[in-house]
Amino acid sequence: MEFTKRFSQFCEWHDGFKQGVLANETIERYLQARRDICGVLLIGQRMAIETSALTRGSLRVACAYQIEFGFPSGIVTSTTHDVSTSGLSALVAESPPVGSVIPMRLVVGGGGATIVGRCQVVKITPLQEGIRMGVAFEGMPMEAREKIETALCDVIVTKLRSAFAPQHVLLS
Repeated sequence: MEFTKRFSQFCEWHDGFKQGVLANETIERYLQARRDICGVLLIGQRMAIETSALTRGSLRVACAYQIEFGFPSGIVTSTTHDVSTSGLSALVAESPPVGSVIPMRLVVGGGGATIVGRCQVVKITPLQEGIRMGVAFEGMPMEAREKIETALCDVIVTKLRSAFAPQHVLLS
């Protein structure tokens, strides 16, 4: 029960933080809880990765945000597959080679915060429906990372609320 109460408290704090109404004396507790929850989820992701793979440094959350890439052939619009504060992946029809640095424009969260910057193509995975292109952000300012992290916490809060919502049983 204590576990559920703590997650519920975090969800309330997150709502207040986004609305700008979280009390100043609570902001640091909220940010610490946010770091703790993201840290625990990151540990879970690391455990799921093959031992031969590189250790993931940032929590990656499955979410669909609009992304535009400035490919050499022109602007390509897609939707993200997953996002972290250090990069993302998206499905594209074609991809520049690994190592290419390209401009990008990412729209995150319900509020539509726009992140403009550069990214480097770090992984290309051919799929039946296209190419899953993984990119790492380059020179991302801290305020942009904060916007991304807040949007990712929106997704986490939604999943927490769903997981801990009372289950209704239909009786026939």
